[in-house]
Amino acid sequence: MGSLIAVLLIVNAVFVWRSGTALESRLQTVRDVGDPLSLADLARESIPPEDNAAVYYRRAKGDIQAISQELSSVRTDDDPMNLEDLQTIERALSAYPDVVSLVERAGGCSDSYHDRDYGGTFAEFLPRGLEHVQYDRSVARYLRDRCLMLTAKGERDEALRASILTFQLARHLDREPTIVAYLVATAVRDIGLETANRVLRSGPVTDSARDALDVELGLHDLTESYRHALITERAFGLTSFNEQNLGQSWPSRGFWNNAVIYYLDVIDSQLALAPQPYHQVLQADPPEVSRPVSPWAMLADIVVPSIDATRQATERTRAKIRCLRIVESVTRLQQQGVEVTGLADLKLPEEDTTDPFTGKPLLMKKLPEGWVIYSVGNDLKDGGGKLDDQSDFGFGPVPPLPSLE
Repeated sequence: MGSLIAVLLIVNAVFVWRSGTALESRLQTVRDVGDPLSLADLARESIPPEDNAAVYYRRAKGDIQAISQELSSVRTDDDPMNLEDLQTIERALSAYPDVVSLVERAGGCSDSYHDRDYGGTFAEFLPRGLEHVQYDRSVARYLRDRCLMLTAKGERDEALRASILTFQLARHLDREPTIVAYLVATAVRDIGLETANRVLRSGPVTDSARDALDVELGLHDLTESYRHALITERAFGLTSFNEQNLGQSWPSRGFWNNAVIYYLDVIDSQLALAPQPYHQVLQADPPEVSRPVSPWAMLADIVVPSIDATRQATERTRAKIRCLRIVESVTRLQQQGVEVTGLADLKLPEEDTTDPFTGKPLLMKKLPEGWVIYSVGNDLKDGGGKLDDQSDFGFGPVPPLPSLE
């Protein structure tokens, strides 16, 4: 029995040494490219307040929370909206006139950084991070309400400006760490897309306002934002694993090391796929990641569905941005009195008209109310432009708003 125990101890020592060496090699590879490996690594140098979008969003916080409270009974995502709700929005926003200038100053900033404690624990950091990104959703809802109000008043250039400010907020959110923040940025970006579609279809918009929208859309590098989310999620996850003190005893340390290696391999496999066109990813076999025999391998397994969902959300947003570019081009030509019969009339670059899910052109369907421009989505089936049940993704005509003019 003593000999058997001695052999087991030797085998485990070799196992711990080999797995520990392999883990350190993987971690060093990440360090060599300058990527973060812990929560503390996510800290950046502070930005001067006048250049930091987060400062201006924070200064508007009290007023935006008050507006949210006043509009809690108004369902601004319902169509068609009634005149009473629009008048309620107008009164609420008029009572807090300083908000728009603060949000505009934030939108003009090239960077955003919440200077919070990255040196604390995972458990301390998570609630504060969620608080920040949830407040940013309130800012997006304020901008949606402002866009609705201005559209109803016939001030379409200013309404489109509110949509552009929403896109700028999403780009600032892209700088926040973790997949959760990125998904909130995706939701914010979706608000900007929906409101811009409404404005462009509501009536004449000047070429300068349209050009500003085109420039803003060109600044959204979804692939890089998605990679940033994965890279920072990896640092966040490693910190979480370390603070749970799992597998720290010597007999189980080898299994723990292999579970961490597995987690790193899962993230790496998705980072490798990030630059690839999504239709190619869907057609290829899923990447093979060797799953170790370890009671903690499940810690990596539970991350995989959220990563898959995040990539799908990224490609839906990519598709909708391209659909909006087509909406902008169609409505611009129609405003000039040019009849549009299909994509060929728009003379847009091929990359702006390609469905990321299929690699083929996005689809257009003419209705009496206007064009529906759409992607077939993840099921790869053409649902005929049915957007309400999310069979397809894109933009179609929207009911007109009651006039506030």
